Amino acid sequence: AKKLNVSFAPLKLSTALKSQLPVWTHLGAPQRTYNKRLNACLQNTHKVRTIKDMKQVCTRLPEHWTHHPGNTCQCGPCKEDCTQGCKDPHKCAQIAADILKKHPPKFEYTTSPSKDDLTLTHRRLEKNA
Repeated sequence: AKKLNVSFAPLKLSTALKSQLPVWTHLGAPQRTYNKRLNACLQNTHKVRTIKDMKQVCTRLPEHWTHHPGNTCQCGPCKEDCTQGCKDPHKCAQIAADILKKHPPKFEYTTSPSKDDLTLTHRRLEKNA
């Protein structure tokens, strides 16, 4: 992109598009978001590629009632991660949550684009088609 003097600076991103963005080369990630040693398990064992994959890894933290911190957790998702080769599923989930928190609000996975009166109305969309 630098060679062709092109940049990607969207004004509004849909929730579906935000979830498809690559997590390891994310354009909204601030400096020092990633740590090669800590993220190796997420990349290799958990096969995290997109924001949606990252969100899936960290969902067990607040919601899963049988999950408890530490590498000895016996909840379903942690057991599955251990069989795939993860040594500490809780730590991976915490790292994933921390990475998602560092992204700016514009790229936050859970928020929808705000109304700005620049989007075409339903009638104008039909007229343009």
